Amino acid sequence: MVAALLQDDLAEELKEILKEFRLKNPQGQLSEVNIFQQNLPIPESLVREDIPEEMLENGLAEDITAEDPYPYIVVKIEDGEIKDESSAQTVNTILQIGVFEDAFKKQGHKDVLNIISDIYERFAKRPVLNGRYTVQYPILWTLQEEESYPYYYGGLYLSWEVAAVRREDKFA
Repeated sequence: MVAALLQDDLAEELKEILKEFRLKNPQGQLSEVNIFQQNLPIPESLVREDIPEEMLENGLAEDITAEDPYPYIVVKIEDGEIKDESSAQTVNTILQIGVFEDAFKKQGHKDVLNIISDIYERFAKRPVLNGRYTVQYPILWTLQEEESYPYYYGGLYLSWEVAAVRREDKFA
């Protein structure tokens, strides 16, 4: 399906756009932006050998999971539309952005805005992705409304024009 290919190609393009971008993760290290498709991964429990012995002895290790995925972008296919048999298909995507910033100045929203800006700049300058998908306007973006320090969220809505599949039956 064309939407699944678009999702793959967009995820790869985001990796390229943000390859130099580094943000702090919840473990306090600088990290590249993780790119996921459709959903965040299910947290995996740490292997027993990776959990400190004192936590195991005190029963504090039951809910310990692997590292949080922050910073991240989830590339979601929202929906699509084919208006008629001769129209191009429209595929709508949402990029869900999540970052971690625990500084007391509470400026994590600026990291989200910088990610949105870098992605917008790429598609404003070159609106075609892999020679197959063309970004359409309007391009919409948003920031979260509610407080969730030290986690910050935003989104970018991109609509794509995708070539239509044409009827091959010469008698129809």
